[in-house]
Amino acid sequence: MGDMGLSGRIKAVIMLIVGIIAIGLLTWGVGKIYIELLGKSSHANITPVQTVSTDTNTLTGNVLTLAAAKFWTCQVGVFQSDKNAQIKKEQLMVLNLKAEVISTNPWTVGIGLGHSAEELKGLKQALTDKGIATVAKQFELPERSFRVTGNGTQLTAELLTNVNTILQVGLTPEALVKENQVWNALAGDHPPTQLEGLHLVFNKIREKTTVIDQKVLALSLYFESQRVINKLSGK
Repeated sequence: MGDMGLSGRIKAVIMLIVGIIAIGLLTWGVGKIYIELLGKSSHANITPVQTVSTDTNTLTGNVLTLAAAKFWTCQVGVFQSDKNAQIKKEQLMVLNLKAEVISTNPWTVGIGLGHSAEELKGLKQALTDKGIATVAKQFELPERSFRVTGNGTQLTAELLTNVNTILQVGLTPEALVKENQVWNALAGDHPPTQLEGLHLVFNKIREKTTVIDQKVLALSLYFESQRVINKLSGK
């Protein structure tokens, strides 16, 4: 009887232990399922944030922020009307020089783009040799934020960010390569028509074999990017 009583107690202890383990496993399983369901529920309520990574230019959601930038150009004239500025631009085009009207009231006509006046010395001398007097002029752009939506949002942000980086640090081979890579990766068969002019300027710059010729065309990057920005801003 003593042995049977001991055996019964051992069985009871074993059953108790098994019961405790079973309850623990059940609790762990229910808790895990709850956490997974909670995680899925939280994930469903989170909207992914699209981000373009550069040091100072960012795309958060659909709002693109371009950091302040400074650039230099060879100023060839300042006019009191757009008509006279356009006449000057056409005169320079006859000489195979790509000029742009880069400010209004007064209207400023410039050729070339550089990060500093020193960087434009070669271009300035080349223009002087053609009989074109110029003055190195710095332009400052404040930080700008605007909404980018619709077809090609990421491509638009990448191209405008690339141009703004060029305005900040100057035209580099890396920037030209990056634009081509981004266009090939994101443009697809039907890129936004508003970006085609900007991409065309990049292509023309890449075709030039000298740094001076590239700098002459680089100001058009600013002009075309402003046209895209104005359209996005409803101007």
